Amino acid sequence: ATSASPNWVRLTDGFDSLSIGGLDLDPGDGTSQTLVAGVGRFSSFGRNGGDRIGLLRTTNGGAEWSVIDGAGTLVGANVTAVASRGDTILAAVNVADVFSLGNIGIFRSTNGGASFTQISGGDGSATGLPGGVTHDLGRDRDNPNRFFTSVTFADVAGGTNGVFRSLDTGASWTRISDPAIEALVINDTSNVEFSVRGDAVLLAIVNQGRLAGVFHSTNGGDNWTAMDLPTTVEDGVAVGPHPGGQGSVHLSTAIDPNDSDVVYLGGDRQPTLGEFSGGSGFFPNSIGAGDFSGRLFRGDARAPSGSQWTPLTHVGTASNSSPHADSREMAFDANGDLLEVDDGGVYRRTLPASDQGDWFSINGDLASTEYHGIAYDAISDIVIGGAQDIGTTEQIDSDGSRFRSVSTADGGDVAVDNAVGPSESVRYSSFQFLGGFRVRTMDAGNNQTSVSFPPFTPLNMADGIAPQFYTPLATNAIEGNRLLIAADNGLYESFDSGQTVDTIPAPGENQGEVEQIRVNAFAGDPIIYGVPNNADYVLVASDVNLFRRSDPPPALLAELLSPTAAFINDLAVNPDDVDDLFVVDTGSVYFSDDGATSWSDISGNLGSFDPGRLRTMVFVGGPDNAILVGADRGIFVAFASTAFLTWAQLGQEGLPNAPVFELVYDMTNDTLVAGLLGRGAWKYQEALDLIFGDRFE
Repeated sequence: ATSASPNWVRLTDGFDSLSIGGLDLDPGDGTSQTLVAGVGRFSSFGRNGGDRIGLLRTTNGGAEWSVIDGAGTLVGANVTAVASRGDTILAAVNVADVFSLGNIGIFRSTNGGASFTQISGGDGSATGLPGGVTHDLGRDRDNPNRFFTSVTFADVAGGTNGVFRSLDTGASWTRISDPAIEALVINDTSNVEFSVRGDAVLLAIVNQGRLAGVFHSTNGGDNWTAMDLPTTVEDGVAVGPHPGGQGSVHLSTAIDPNDSDVVYLGGDRQPTLGEFSGGSGFFPNSIGAGDFSGRLFRGDARAPSGSQWTPLTHVGTASNSSPHADSREMAFDANGDLLEVDDGGVYRRTLPASDQGDWFSINGDLASTEYHGIAYDAISDIVIGGAQDIGTTEQIDSDGSRFRSVSTADGGDVAVDNAVGPSESVRYSSFQFLGGFRVRTMDAGNNQTSVSFPPFTPLNMADGIAPQFYTPLATNAIEGNRLLIAADNGLYESFDSGQTVDTIPAPGENQGEVEQIRVNAFAGDPIIYGVPNNADYVLVASDVNLFRRSDPPPALLAELLSPTAAFINDLAVNPDDVDDLFVVDTGSVYFSDDGATSWSDISGNLGSFDPGRLRTMVFVGGPDNAILVGADRGIFVAFASTAFLTWAQLGQEGLPNAPVFELVYDMTNDTLVAGLLGRGAWKYQEALDLIFGDRFE
């Protein structure tokens, strides 16, 4: 990590979950080969991620790993922090799949993880640590037996909220918080972060998504001094480190290794001028930030109140630089530079104790993008994706792994019109709530030839589009320049790439009534638009309901028999026989060969692979028609020759076990594309050979 552009080696891609909430190198291993990772879901994308499987542990620098769950004790636990001390392992848990006092708090193992005991419980009379929610585990390599944590909701268990310290590797605890701290460590507390370096301890408390207090101790927590809250003044208003109100996951702290009174704190994103004073809000703000980039501060606990904090970004740097927004953790490297991780990856701040250093990305070849929407441009052989917090990005070269930014913020759904012409395509993208919705015409060499920002002018209706945060899109498979937009107030169709739009209503419950359907925005993109010989064909799911249109506008959507009472995550249709329909919900796959008159559950043996949540699907025609399903742990395939009842895992070919949020198959280029939440975009060419194998023979 001291390289300008590090090479990152994939270590745990084959495990059942890649969602990590805490890491700790064992200080008793002088070779730094022993590491424990705690599995937890902290994505800003609705806390999505892999299953909570407990802990992962290596004793040989990551060459081999073992899953540690304490005979099931930690299965389902959302681990916020871990500590490894030889055979003693500690884990802090803030929530769990089954949220109860018995499943959260501090858990301790003294036999290398073979079993865990809940240390926090009841009123705290047994170990000194009451039951409740614990957000962090403060630890220090110089004093490996000493730990710090906080507890909220202790009153539910008959105890008292506060900050607690252990001097015997977590076996027993003492409450060390003073009244000022305990006034803030309350049941409204949404995050707590500790940093420890020798006897210096830094404590940050977030209530209702925003920083509420910062405390510093120079004697290991015996006494505490309240520090100022770091702020900048924007249009006359003091704004803290969490303008976005996302401190429940975006909070980081560190103590300088050369001066324990110098501390660092990270929040979510930069504010605009006027954002908190009733104005419209614009950049640059008071410290020179030109966009919603990282918001971090450097503090001096010795300085008098009112002058303790300075920006660590923009005016606090040599070149007005900053990392990405939404900070999560900080640490120092071997050269004394500050490392920071956030929703954009990994960043280095040189000369962090002064205003002369700058921020640099050290993502290198790290692939950690959370793609929730993916599309494929068959004309130029380019993948484009909408991602959590880093906007929309697209491949620079068809064979390369480098992507360029199209737009920032939270990426919206993406779609590509490959039917507009033989040598050009149209790409649709936006950020949240269809903001900055753009239509770009691209040539076969991946060059933009035009761009427009359509107004969505409504036709035959009083109200226009009311976007969802994530608004699904679909282009027409047969006819160019046609687009479907699944808004919050209905399904909209455009024949001119979004310049004008009209609704596609469905019959209402009462005779003569019509209603607008709403596509569940976070359940994939369950829309099929256009099939051979019928560009007007629409198949769409609205929560648990299924609708189809087979005739040209102004024909209504007709409600079909739905095979499930669960939210429908995705749909597929056999383009050569539109009576062959497929539906997937969270746990099952369904098939109809009569246009939804009847359905069969074709999940078959799929559950035996422990795929996790089923999220997306795509139909692939070939020598034996196939249906592909993307899940939390891989892509799975079933064939018509087995009535789609016998499933196999598609050859992973290096595909990580991150949730597959969207699958796209292009028949013209025989290319399969997958968008993974947390491990980027993946493309497989000559996909028919992968899918069908010896069925070609």
